[in-house]
Amino acid sequence: MLAAVPKIARPLGAVLALLLALTASACSGDDSKKDARAEASSAAAAGDALVKKGLEQLAAGDTAGAQATFEKVLTIDADNKYAHFNLGVIAQQAGDDETAMTDYDAAIAADDAFAPALYNKAILTEPTDLDAAVELYRRTVAADPEMAAAYMRLGFALVHLGKKDEGAKYLGKGVSLDPSMADVEAPSYD
Repeated sequence: MLAAVPKIARPLGAVLALLLALTASACSGDDSKKDARAEASSAAAAGDALVKKGLEQLAAGDTAGAQATFEKVLTIDADNKYAHFNLGVIAQQAGDDETAMTDYDAAIAADDAFAPALYNKAILTEPTDLDAAVELYRRTVAADPEMAAAYMRLGFALVHLGKKDEGAKYLGKGVSLDPSMADVEAPSYD
């Protein structure tokens, strides 16, 4: 299961910080700082618009167009977690797990609590290092306590590793968040 990014928004704290900075610079009379902030804000808005376009392209089945759009986002904002994440999804769906992992790592480097990238990286990590996948799932549920699928994958992995009681706790949490998860079967770890 690949996680989807539900919306494209600037964190409220970042918006407030930007507003405070713009207010302070307006009072300072330093036009070069105002210009730099305006340029950064404009670039962020352009990146956000392109991410939205890329998501629309993906939804329409235009994977190649979406990939090109997300790559363009990275020319504007090299640390855009949404562009990196979606490039990872595209690579993962194409069976290129190595590229997907690189893109998820870049998204996580931009935001170490970005649950969708943590979750997808954990799925890719399961076959080679289940203990590392467990840690990624733990980070995922800490970052997004409402992600039922992450609780389920964490629970299944823990049960497989012999930690049945702890695994049952996470499986129960996953089902309580999303009752349809009761019918999900454990992944094959072999």
